[in-house]
Amino acid sequence: MMRVPKQKKRLRFGDTLKALICGACLLVTAYPSAARTPDGGTPLENELQDVIDQFLDENPIAPGISACVICPALDLDWCGAAGTAAKRDTARMTPAHTFRIASNTKTYVAAAVLGLAEKGELSLSDPLSRHLPALYDSLLRSDGYDTDAITIAQVLSHTAGLGDHTDDSLFVRRVFEDTLHVWTPEEQIRCLVEWREPVGAPGELHLYSDSGYVILGTIVTAKTGMPLGPSVRGLLDFERLGLTATYWEYMEEPPPGAGPRAHQYFGETDVTAWHASFDLYGGGGIVTDSRELALFIRKLLEGEVLAEASSLETMMRTGRQPYRLGLMFFECDGIELYGHQGFWNTFTFHAPALDLTVAGSILNHDATNGRELALRLVRAIAAARRER
Repeated sequence: MMRVPKQKKRLRFGDTLKALICGACLLVTAYPSAARTPDGGTPLENELQDVIDQFLDENPIAPGISACVICPALDLDWCGAAGTAAKRDTARMTPAHTFRIASNTKTYVAAAVLGLAEKGELSLSDPLSRHLPALYDSLLRSDGYDTDAITIAQVLSHTAGLGDHTDDSLFVRRVFEDTLHVWTPEEQIRCLVEWREPVGAPGELHLYSDSGYVILGTIVTAKTGMPLGPSVRGLLDFERLGLTATYWEYMEEPPPGAGPRAHQYFGETDVTAWHASFDLYGGGGIVTDSRELALFIRKLLEGEVLAEASSLETMMRTGRQPYRLGLMFFECDGIELYGHQGFWNTFTFHAPALDLTVAGSILNHDATNGRELALRLVRAIAAARRER
């Protein structure tokens, strides 16, 4: 029987960090499609640019935005940007700028786990204890987790009953007080065990857990014998997918195709130089640009990443609202959207019914949630599809 959790006040990473912090122009890359207007874009491309320009005007706390929209039915493959790549800087934001995608990384990790399942290395219905390195299995058991009852699929879908170390104010305070501290996966799981408690029986409820994806990261690395970044790159075959600007921060060198880094902010605080290890081991870790963020989710959901169609079906259908296996799921005006968002206000979503993919980065966590920008872009394309 699982012990009754101690009562602890749940604090989201953003809420706590915001309290700590409070206490202490335009460049477009367009791809040929329809007739051009005098300023060089099609009417639809100009409309999309207007959408991101207006969003930036509404959110002056963010220095810049980049976005990508792909919809072959409209002969559309467009990337745009607005503003600058950093506060108090004149360097314009461009579609080539790269950024931390934070929890968007979870989709890549989930796909890698499904890739291991396709290779026969594990089954999604296997108990966590069968594949978890002994150190982590012992740590979780010491906190009352029944790793014989928790399945891989439940960890992927955030239904394993795991707490989340990033919810604890102690973790947030340590990150903020020593932004260059080099975290390890073991250290983060020890934080989970020492500071948090199980939140439910396996399969009982959905509760988002970064800790769960750190745990999955330890399984992936144990299976491959390599660090997580190179492991995911190899399992998903980034080269075959054409991901030339995508890499795992600190675990890999930026590839030749990667553009300059944009600066990302929490309010007025520039977090770009913070050591990425606080969010590196499965819950986050990847750096890329808006176009490749869109390309990956598009290729994944069109069946170009996983070898078996049944694997993709499992990824898209298994889980509990609003989450599947490494995928967020919701509807916009009756249109199903699959994708993910990241803490640093990144997003990518694919709408199969429209053959549409949108992705982007808003360079401040405190700006309006990126899902709102995604929805505006989706609605603009849906309207264009109806008119055609």
